Amino acid sequence: MKILYLSPGCFDKGGISRYNRYQIRALRGIVGEENVKVLSVLGPTGESIEEPFRVEWNAGGVGPWKNLMYVTRTFKEVLDFQPDIVWPTLINLSALARFVSRMRPRTKTILNVYGLEMWSPWRASNRWGWKGIDYIVSDCHFTAAYLNRANLLGLKGIETIWDCVDLDKFFPAPPRKEVLDKYGIPDPASGINLLTLGRMTEYAAHKGYERLMKVFATIAREAPEVRLIYAGGGNLAATLREKAKSHGLAERVYFTGFVHENDLPDIYRSAHIFSLVSDRGKWRGEGIPLTPLEAAACGVPILVGNQDGSQEAVIEGVNGFVFDPFDLKAQGAVIVRLSRDGVLRTKMARAARNRIEDEFSFPIFAEKHRQLIARWFPQLAEA
Repeated sequence: MKILYLSPGCFDKGGISRYNRYQIRALRGIVGEENVKVLSVLGPTGESIEEPFRVEWNAGGVGPWKNLMYVTRTFKEVLDFQPDIVWPTLINLSALARFVSRMRPRTKTILNVYGLEMWSPWRASNRWGWKGIDYIVSDCHFTAAYLNRANLLGLKGIETIWDCVDLDKFFPAPPRKEVLDKYGIPDPASGINLLTLGRMTEYAAHKGYERLMKVFATIAREAPEVRLIYAGGGNLAATLREKAKSHGLAERVYFTGFVHENDLPDIYRSAHIFSLVSDRGKWRGEGIPLTPLEAAACGVPILVGNQDGSQEAVIEGVNGFVFDPFDLKAQGAVIVRLSRDGVLRTKMARAARNRIEDEFSFPIFAEKHRQLIARWFPQLAEA
C-alpha cells in the first residue's frame, strides 16, 4: 500500500506540525518507509525544529508560484507513485486531494481535522474538497462531536486519534541547571513556577496568555512564592512584558524567547503547574493541544479550558483542572491551592505521567493508525 501525505508544514514547532511528524513516523512504520511520500507546503526556516525531519519535497512557502509548484508536484506524484491513499492534513488541502484522487478511481482520501479550522468560516474550495473526502481523522472527540452536530459528516467515517508524546524524551526528572540559566528560569527549588508555553502571536491569543497575566496579577500578593514563566517567542511577548510592568510584576514574570527542541523537556520540568486555558470562537480554539500533554508527561499538573478539545487532556482533580476560560477567579484559586499543597502537587504529577503512559504514548497512537488502515485494507490486519 502507498500513501501520498500532503502536509501544510512539517518543520515548525506548532501542534499541527508535531501531529504530522508523529503521524508520518507511524505510517512509515506501518506500511514501510518507501511507501509513504510526504509533500510539505512550508519548508524549514530559522524558527523550525532543530532536529532533522525527512520529507520527499517541500514548496518552501506559500504564494501563487509556490502554490502552483505544490499542485504540480502533487499531480506528478499521483501519476508516478500511484498512491492508494491521498492524505491531506489540513482542510485547505482537501480540494487538491479530491481533484488528484479522481485520477485513480480506487484511491481513497483521508483528512486530518484539529479544531478551529472546522468551526471557522470555510472557503468555497474547502466545501468542495470536503465532499470528496472518504474518511476523517480527528485529533479529539470534541471536534468529531462538533462535525456530527453540524451535520457535516454525511456518509464519511470518522475516528478520533489523540495526539501522542515521545515518552523517551518527555519524562519526570530534575531540570538541568544549564537549561534554566540559558533561558533565565528561576530555580524551582526557590519557589513555585507557573508555566505556559507556545507561539505567542496575535493568531494564538485564544490560548489565554493575556488572561493568565490577569490571573497572576490577582494572586501575586496572596501567593508571593509563585513566579510566572512565558516560554516561547512571538510578537505578543512584548505586549505581555508591558502588562507585567503595569502590574508591578516585572521581577516575577519571566520570558524565555524561542526554545530549542532539545531543551523542551527541561523547560517543562522547571514547572510546578502548567497552564493553557484556551477559549473557542471564530478562528479561535484548540483540538487537543500538545503542550499540556508534554507537560503532563514530565510530571506537571495541567490547567486547561472547557470550551474545546483541551478538556480531554484532563481528568478533573486527578491530573489537573478544567476551567471556563473567563472564570479568572476560579483559575487563581486553584493556582494558589496548588502552590501551597505540595502533597497534592506530587499526587497529581504522578497521575499526570500515568495517564500519558496509558493513553497518549506513541505506540498507542501508531496502533490506532494501523487499525484504521487495516479496516480498509484487511491484508494489513495480519501484518
